[in-house]
Amino acid sequence: MKKLLALIATLLLAAPLAQAQTETGTSAGALALDRARSAPISAGGPTTEATVTVVDGKSMSKEVVVVEEEDKWWSVNASTGWDSLYMFRGANLLGNGFGLYWLGGDVSVTPWENGALTAGVWYGVSSSTSRQYQELNVFVDYTHSFGPLDASFGWIYYYYPNNFGLGGADLSQNELYWALAYNIEVGAVTFTPNMTYFLNVGPHAGDGGWTEPGASYLLLQLDASMSVTDWLAVEPYVAYGINFGFNANNNGNLFDGGNNFQLGVALPISVTSWFGISPYVAYSYQWQDIVGTDENTWWAGVSANFSF
Repeated sequence: MKKLLALIATLLLAAPLAQAQTETGTSAGALALDRARSAPISAGGPTTEATVTVVDGKSMSKEVVVVEEEDKWWSVNASTGWDSLYMFRGANLLGNGFGLYWLGGDVSVTPWENGALTAGVWYGVSSSTSRQYQELNVFVDYTHSFGPLDASFGWIYYYYPNNFGLGGADLSQNELYWALAYNIEVGAVTFTPNMTYFLNVGPHAGDGGWTEPGASYLLLQLDASMSVTDWLAVEPYVAYGINFGFNANNNGNLFDGGNNFQLGVALPISVTSWFGISPYVAYSYQWQDIVGTDENTWWAGVSANFSF
């Protein structure tokens, strides 16, 4: 009963925070980090090593034993970072020369084995004072694991004050998303093919929204992760986006079909058990003449991540 009451209290506190960076396209590490945050927390609990003294007659010796800690059914995460460009679903959202500073946080609870409920918030601003861009995201995600298969469902709310910083009325958007990810271990490397489908559910453009309900986007991605040392990992990825009336080309026409091809690599560095940094570099190729976006685009960034 106490655990249930604590769970309810945690969810009520998390609701106002409720990271829409579920899919920004800005880094390999971002998507991997989001999946890690949404993944169920091990029911077995973490373990630590303790040194104990064993007395045997007149002799004494020291042995290392493994002590299992109490199950942890919650986690709190915070992150901040900088991206040299704001690439969102294959589109250079702010244009060349305009990067993004951002910060986010989330709370995750495991109400039952193999299932995790996460609520979070993300806020980003343009790194250039000549473009007054702001964006606030709120999200709720539920992920359930079936062995190596993770299935997710969630809601994202996007809020753009002052019409993307261009002047005018505030805009917003609500999305639902569904995702599948399958973890395959091959020696020291973990491969994770995954797909995420995003569906806009309003409001209508001209009525506070910036794209029409029914517009959607499908992201197909393959991630890999390999530990180089105890503190350094390599996480490359490749991705292919498919647009369904979400992005527009320079003629102002919304289009359906292949959106862009993207690849990148992140280098997560564990500084402590609760703090790490992750620099990355990425490349995108698009052939649809997407508004404000070059055919070939390179960008980079870095994030700092805290987990408790």
